[in-house]
Amino acid sequence: MKKCVLALMVLLAGCASNDEPPFEINNKQFHEKQDEQGNKLFAYVVSVKAKHRENFNIDRGPNKRPSRGEVKQYIEKEHFEESSILKLQLEDQAVELLNQELKDRKYCDNKHEVNDVLWRDLSVQLRGRCL
Repeated sequence: MKKCVLALMVLLAGCASNDEPPFEINNKQFHEKQDEQGNKLFAYVVSVKAKHRENFNIDRGPNKRPSRGEVKQYIEKEHFEESSILKLQLEDQAVELLNQELKDRKYCDNKHEVNDVLWRDLSVQLRGRCL
């Protein structure tokens, strides 16, 4: 029993230490303005760095094929452009970054609300207003 638990822990530790972050934020932009009624509006854009799928043929030579394990790992790896889960994670992180940005700038005195969330390929834009 103890050997089984130890083996499982070693396997999980190996998997966890191999993981790299699924995306890397490379740009954050805060834009502010006031509408005709004097309400404070804002837009916050968070962009991630594009990561391209690795090519199996790098450093392999012309006749060496990838192993089944490498192919499986390649297929199972999530890529930002194709993953709604990673995009939702970025959206959650963008909300946290926006809250910190508003606090640092002392832009919204009380509360704020996000009215629109706009997606592009590698970025999310949060649009809102101060309450």
